[in-house]
Amino acid sequence: MASSSWWRKPETKKPELVDVVFTWSIDDVLKRDLYPEVPEIPDIFSSSTEYSKSFMEPLIEETHAELRSKVNAISRASTRGFMAVFPRKDDKFPNDYLYSIHLVKGGSEMYEPEVGDLIALTNDKPRRVNDLKPYIIASVQGVNNDVIQVKSSIFIPAQKSRKGGVVVHLMNLTTNNRMWQALQSCLGGKNTKMINKVLQIDSMGNQECTICSIEDTKKSVSPKLQEAMCSFNLNASQETAVWSCITARECRHQETVNLIWGPPGTGKTKTVGCLLFALWKMKCCTLTCAPTNNAVLEVAARFMSLVIGSLEDDSYGFGDIVVSGNGKRMKIDGFQELELVFLENRVSALAACLSPTFGWRNTAKSMINLLKSPEDEYNLYLRDGRKVDDDELSIREFVTKKFKDLEEQLTTMVRKLCTHMPTSFVTPQLAEKMFTVIRLVQSICISEEKVITFTNTKEFLQTVKEVLCETASFLTFADDQDIGNFCLRNARLIFCTATGSSRLHTLDTNVELLVVDEAGLLRECESVIPLQLSGLRDVVLIGDEQQLSATVKSKVKGTEKFGRSLFERLVLLKHTRHLLNVQYRMHPAISRFPNKEFYDDRLQNGPNVEVESYTKQFLEGDIFGSYSFIHLAQGKIEYDKTYSGKNMVEVNVIVELLAKLHEESDNKNQKISVGCIAPYKYQVTAIQNKIGKIYQGESDFSVKIDTVDGFQGREEDVIIISTVTGGADGSLGFLKTPQRANVALTRARHCLWILGNGDTLKDCSETWEHLVDDAKVRGCYHQGHEDKYMGQLITNALVKLGQFNSLLDINLLLFKEAKWKVIISDDFLKSVSDMKSPESNKEVYSALMKLSGGQHPVETVSQGSALIKIYMVNCKGLRVVWSIDIMEENKRSVQVLRIWDVWQGTSVSKLKQLRPSINRFYHSLSDEKQGRCREKNYEGNLVVPKIWPMVDENHECLLGQIGAMSLTKEVGSSSSDWKW
Repeated sequence: MASSSWWRKPETKKPELVDVVFTWSIDDVLKRDLYPEVPEIPDIFSSSTEYSKSFMEPLIEETHAELRSKVNAISRASTRGFMAVFPRKDDKFPNDYLYSIHLVKGGSEMYEPEVGDLIALTNDKPRRVNDLKPYIIASVQGVNNDVIQVKSSIFIPAQKSRKGGVVVHLMNLTTNNRMWQALQSCLGGKNTKMINKVLQIDSMGNQECTICSIEDTKKSVSPKLQEAMCSFNLNASQETAVWSCITARECRHQETVNLIWGPPGTGKTKTVGCLLFALWKMKCCTLTCAPTNNAVLEVAARFMSLVIGSLEDDSYGFGDIVVSGNGKRMKIDGFQELELVFLENRVSALAACLSPTFGWRNTAKSMINLLKSPEDEYNLYLRDGRKVDDDELSIREFVTKKFKDLEEQLTTMVRKLCTHMPTSFVTPQLAEKMFTVIRLVQSICISEEKVITFTNTKEFLQTVKEVLCETASFLTFADDQDIGNFCLRNARLIFCTATGSSRLHTLDTNVELLVVDEAGLLRECESVIPLQLSGLRDVVLIGDEQQLSATVKSKVKGTEKFGRSLFERLVLLKHTRHLLNVQYRMHPAISRFPNKEFYDDRLQNGPNVEVESYTKQFLEGDIFGSYSFIHLAQGKIEYDKTYSGKNMVEVNVIVELLAKLHEESDNKNQKISVGCIAPYKYQVTAIQNKIGKIYQGESDFSVKIDTVDGFQGREEDVIIISTVTGGADGSLGFLKTPQRANVALTRARHCLWILGNGDTLKDCSETWEHLVDDAKVRGCYHQGHEDKYMGQLITNALVKLGQFNSLLDINLLLFKEAKWKVIISDDFLKSVSDMKSPESNKEVYSALMKLSGGQHPVETVSQGSALIKIYMVNCKGLRVVWSIDIMEENKRSVQVLRIWDVWQGTSVSKLKQLRPSINRFYHSLSDEKQGRCREKNYEGNLVVPKIWPMVDENHECLLGQIGAMSLTKEVGSSSSDWKW
């Protein structure tokens, strides 16, 4: 029963989405307005026909938008060479252009085709869109090693098919095609009972049954189930939600659609897990779907954690539970508890156990023969020529070895059968006998007498024969796909994506209840796939319309609602729903704003987050409290070709914060998980590239960096949101929408730190305006550069990036801790901004820090004025022109540093240009002030500012002198030449 993904021909020809795609020319694909407008999806529908038609045109346009995006990025597409194309025939579809393509042998970085892929056939690897001409595309219908079966958009001439070329992957149409097929089925009126329930408010069974009640249901279920439900410690809202769904399932008076509203941290996954456990115990055939593979794994893992703790006989009963999906894409390796219920693993296990040649029955019969006639088995061994010269085994050696091998094989296979076979085939009584076989075979011993005999064999032989007889009715399977279908047909609980449930339509399943987790993320036309399952009576949708919805690529008018979920539409129509109203994740300081902004203060904080120990101070300072908005207005926003942005100042600050958190984790032996959320992939990649693999493998410190979509359903101890706003040109990208903002703001358990420009954010959206105002009112709004530690991080980042002007623009952050006050000229700023070398910027920064710190080297006095000094920054001729000045403050005269300019090279022309303006400035000073400029005051080896009390109250102040000069302006004016 070798595994194969070979294409299986459909029984009948139906319209396919790919046929529509094939009608587009390359120019059609590239047109933004191929479909200038599509009909808007309504909120209510008059019939299932109108319902299905409403989604078909938006689906076509969304497919077009996805393909257009891929074609425009064709230079980054994965490719693989092919040697030849051969036509193939199919009498059922004589008008289709069907071909077999023989690919060159694959490599680790080559394109690996999958069924449903849309590919282009080109002469060479395309670097631009024009390289796709002539435009030949095909749909992959089957894959067998290095040969793929395709349906082409056009006829491929024989002379072209022999030349070979390149296969270019464009996109995968599987999900879109499954939605298309489901809409076609709905159009044909197939299994539309549940569809009809959700067309409009009057048709959807919005009211609970007046006959059935939760109290009656609790009394009718088994005491064991009641006991289990009590042990789950559900809160009142969770318990009501679960029992309402169970009551609806038990009701036979009407079909139902139940909604459970699960805001962040309210125990939604726990609630779903408990509901599924109850349905499993009630032997209710249930399909659990979710929009993504990871969401499927998360809910399945939570359910299995409850199941594992309840089983009495090892893993018996797992055969009723199936997680179905593609092994590569599901990445199940991170979910150890799901390995025994994952369909691909189950198929492999059963294929081995049920093999007619090497399966469990053959092994059991071999064990029987060995126990009954060890001498005959040994003689057979000798006759078969299995001895190899001196390695011939004695009879005792042979019997001992063979018994051990057979015992191990038999034990393993019987355990696997008990684990993986449905309980409808391996009944509890049969399972008990099979476990007895394992126990008995392990008790058998080989006698030490000369004649080889076995002890304790009688009961074993009798039991194993009974098991062989009772399992004789086990089916034989043609291949792995047949085994998989068998497992799905006989499962009680099936977990898969909504599109993955399309496989169940081809099987005679008994699904009666559908549970959709993360229902707010599932496009409504995608939910049509499981909603049409035959026999379905009840639906439970669990979600939160205030969190993420599906992303829509198309910008065409009318497609706005294509990403809307059934859950969201039903909420819009005022469908009754059960609110989970206690949040157990966020510190109260974190939950306060989202609770007010998104949930009208309907959420309560759980007792676990109210205790004092839940408050964690991972870093010192109020700025790193439980909830903090850190105003960071520095940094330039850079954009890539897709207009994805990054702010390297925020990147560098975050990298340093991660390093500090890691240090604190090590010092305090404290586990810390950190998440960094950004609105742009460009920013995410920049942070990931900076930290590399530094924290991989850490047991007590973990870091996850992703866009908000990657954090749906996740939580971490600390969340740092990088808004990528920086200067006034920043924008929030996807974070602008309230739903994405909500997700980003509700991922943290103990600390949430938001980095960004508060002024820019207030202009981005109403939600962020409210957030900034709320943070200010609560005293959680902090100026990043005013905090000593954060200020240093910002300074280091700006210096490292050579963004010197930004440094000097924030109240001279550079010199906050300096001994000298510093005045910077516009000439200096212009010269620094003209510098191309980041290293030169760093050296100038270092020079200014030394000067402002009192390290004044002896310099050659320039000709024309003893007040002007030149600081040699490096041996390459980089120089800073500076001097001492006097300013008056608080009735005192104080020495200050004045930085005139910086230049590279040995030429004195720059100094000559400066000298007239410098001389005019100092000639306007009194002799007394000029004398004070020359005086020095020492503190050890450092030169520190000298201070004099003001004697003449009518003394002309420095600011007045500056204002009178033609080449300078008053400090603090909007166009100031001097910056303090």
